[in-house]
Amino acid sequence: MYPWRRVLIPTDFSTASEWAFDDAIAVAARAGAELIILHIRITQPSKPDSLRFPLDDSAYDYAEQQELNALRERVRRANSNVKTRLVVQKAPDPGAAICDSAKSEGADLIVVATHARHHVAHLLIGSTTLSIIGDPPAPILAIRYGIPKHPQWKRIVVPVHLQQTSEGAAQLAGQVARDQKCEVDLLIACDAADGDAAQKHVDDVARRWFDGVSLKRAVIPATDVQKTILKYATESRADVVFVNARREIGDVKRDVIRHIGTPVMIVPRPAGG
Repeated sequence: MYPWRRVLIPTDFSTASEWAFDDAIAVAARAGAELIILHIRITQPSKPDSLRFPLDDSAYDYAEQQELNALRERVRRANSNVKTRLVVQKAPDPGAAICDSAKSEGADLIVVATHARHHVAHLLIGSTTLSIIGDPPAPILAIRYGIPKHPQWKRIVVPVHLQQTSEGAAQLAGQVARDQKCEVDLLIACDAADGDAAQKHVDDVARRWFDGVSLKRAVIPATDVQKTILKYATESRADVVFVNARREIGDVKRDVIRHIGTPVMIVPRPAGG
């Protein structure tokens, strides 16, 4: 899972995809990773070999090459030596194609753009893309279009809760923090009556995954978890928030991803975890 060696970024040539691309460059540069640019030529569900927007292949080839050249120019302007490679797939379901490409390319990280005015599922084209967030083949860095740039991570916020069944987000955050010299805030929002249990849980997570990391523990009495996370991320000036993936994204996590002003790292359960 980490360190990242191949970073996959799907693009539909939109301004949102370009917005996420800058963060993908920074992440790949810090890790010394290759940046794989994925473009999906959408086909018709009933005719998988027929393009939804029928054009000659040469037209697609030209558009993709122009996009690749433009993105490589962004890499050059960032003074980065990141290697880039274009992968083109034909598929009716972009969500499934992203997952399949991530697996076949051995991607360690997927960077996607989300749109503030849309449901979180609307990452590229079609609501089925939600499936990659619920059960991703690799960690996903979701970046909302229009949020401030975060070229360097100095502070990571990791929300935890008493009933969590996976600590993949904490494990990965600890690895990244040690490698990139980040500070980490462990945040738990809970009922006031659960304060002692919450403090013990945060201490347990800290002991397991954050040895040698500059760490702050924040146990906050609250009834609205979503608002607490959003407020805390803003006030602490978080550069990224790490959360655990689940097969079904709950309302709180979905709304956090939709509205937060920082990138969100969505981490699958570690193998064997």
